[in-house]
Amino acid sequence: MSTELTERQLDILYSIVHEYIRTGEPVGSRTISKKYLTHRSAATIRNEMADLEEAGYLCQPYTSAGRIPTSKAYRVYVDMILQKRSLLTPSVAREKLEALKEEKRSIEKMLSYLTQLLGSITHYISVAGITVLSDATLNRLDLVKVDSFHVLLLIILEGGFVHHDVIRTEQEITQEELDDLSSYLNCIISGRSWFEARDVIREKMLRELIHYAEICLQTLDEVDLVLKKSRYRFFTGGTINILLLPDFRDMEKLRSLLVLLENEEEFARILEACATEEPISVIIGDENPVEAMRDCSLVLASTENGVKKTILGVIGPVRMDYERTIGVLEMLCEHLLD
Repeated sequence: MSTELTERQLDILYSIVHEYIRTGEPVGSRTISKKYLTHRSAATIRNEMADLEEAGYLCQPYTSAGRIPTSKAYRVYVDMILQKRSLLTPSVAREKLEALKEEKRSIEKMLSYLTQLLGSITHYISVAGITVLSDATLNRLDLVKVDSFHVLLLIILEGGFVHHDVIRTEQEITQEELDDLSSYLNCIISGRSWFEARDVIREKMLRELIHYAEICLQTLDEVDLVLKKSRYRFFTGGTINILLLPDFRDMEKLRSLLVLLENEEEFARILEACATEEPISVIIGDENPVEAMRDCSLVLASTENGVKKTILGVIGPVRMDYERTIGVLEMLCEHLLD
C-alpha cells in the first residue's frame, strides 16, 4: 500500500474505485460524500480528489466530469483488499463445490470443470494451468498394444498428471510382452527421479532389454519431452464473457488478447511468470508483461504440493470486481488442496 497517502485520501480513493467498479461512470465528490464518507463534506473530498489526480491516482476523462481511477489507484485498492482478508464468496460457488467434493475426478477434469465454474461466477475469462515440477518422479509407465505395430504409452506422474502418446515399433509385440516390459521398467522407476531412472534404463537396454531397445528408446524420448517441453496443461473458460463487457469495445485490442489466449505455450509462460510465491497475485493494467494485456487485469491463485503446481486465474477488465474475484479464487484453491 502506498505510504504517501493520508488515511483520508486512502478512504476517498477506496470509495472512488469501489464506486467506479460498480457503475463504470466517472465519480464525483458529491457521490462519495453522500454514499460513502457521509462525515466528510463534498468540498473537502473535491480538494483531496484534485491532489490525488495530481499524484497520478485519478484522471478526468473530460471537463466537468467526475474522476476515474488509474492503474495506480487500483493497485492501492487491491492491496487494501488483500490486507482486509474479509472477501466475498458467492453462495452458488460454495454449493457447487460441496457437490463436487462427492465426485471423484482426475486433476485435469477438475481444472477443466473449475474454469467453467469460475467463468460463470465471475463473468470474466477464467484460466487454469497445471505444471509438473522439474524434480517430479514417475508413478509408473503403462504400455498397451494398439495394433501389430503401434503401442499406446501412458506416462503417469505422482500427483495424477497423465500423458499419453502412440509409439510405432518395427517388430510385432504381444500384450503379454508389453506387460512384462512395463513391470520391468516400473521396478526401475520406483522411488527414483526420472533422470536417475533414465540412466539405469539406458544401461539395461544394452543387456537385459536389448530385444525391446526400440520401444525403450522411444519411451525415454517421450518422457523427456513430457518433462522438459510439455509440462504445462492449460485450460480456459468463459472466453465469450469478455465480449459482453463494455470495457472491451476496441476490437483490435480484443483480437490481440484472444490471439494470445490461443497460443497456449506463450500464455503458459505468462502465467508462470506472473504467479508469485504469494497465495494471490494481482497484475493490473500496465503492470502486465505483454502489450495485449495492458487493458486487462490478471488475478492468479496458486497451490503447490511438491510434485505439481496448479494455477487458477481470471482475466478481466482493469475495472474488475477484485474483492469478489479474489474471494472466489481463494475458495477454489482451498478445494484443490482438500
